[in-house]
Amino acid sequence: MKVNYWDEAIGYLVSKDKKLKNIINSAGNVFLETSEDPFMTLFNSILGQQISVAAAKSIKNKISTNFDINPVSLSNANTDKLRECGLSRMKIKYLKDLSTKVLNNEISFNLLETLDDNEVKKYLTKVKGIGNWTAEMFMIFYLGRPNILPVNDIGIINSLVKIYGENKKNINFNKYFLLWSPWNTVASWYLWRNIDQEIISY
Repeated sequence: MKVNYWDEAIGYLVSKDKKLKNIINSAGNVFLETSEDPFMTLFNSILGQQISVAAAKSIKNKISTNFDINPVSLSNANTDKLRECGLSRMKIKYLKDLSTKVLNNEISFNLLETLDDNEVKKYLTKVKGIGNWTAEMFMIFYLGRPNILPVNDIGIINSLVKIYGENKKNINFNKYFLLWSPWNTVASWYLWRNIDQEIISY
């Protein structure tokens, strides 16, 4: 589902940032669509950590051929068979820990809807393997929060270097956050789009 603030955010961003305006205008009629499955969003985010979009897609296809992607199935899944699908041992631990916590009601997706951005990060990072980046992907692609700037995302960093001539090791993220607020999520989405024409989704 297209986030309800998209058009308002675009209007604001094109008025504030000429370089981002060029990216937005050249992107065509594309937009952020949020996921309807919170577990799948976290699964995709954990899977996508530190690997390419193409690699993550390939591994997910192998997993989905052998398992249903849900907490019950993954918590019971044979570790060796998950390894054969391309998952690292650490990511298997992360996904099993997530599945167990969901099944035990230690993670409540309904509760997450009610928390502010910082509280969501604090809540989700109690799961093994979920750090700030994974929590930010969840806030963008499931909760649809409008003002998220994932400062540790390599696509965001590379796009800032490419578009704004930034030094990769010395980016003043606060400058961009203030420039794009309250619509950093939309700015981030277009920064990804500028690096990879495939529409990102988690």
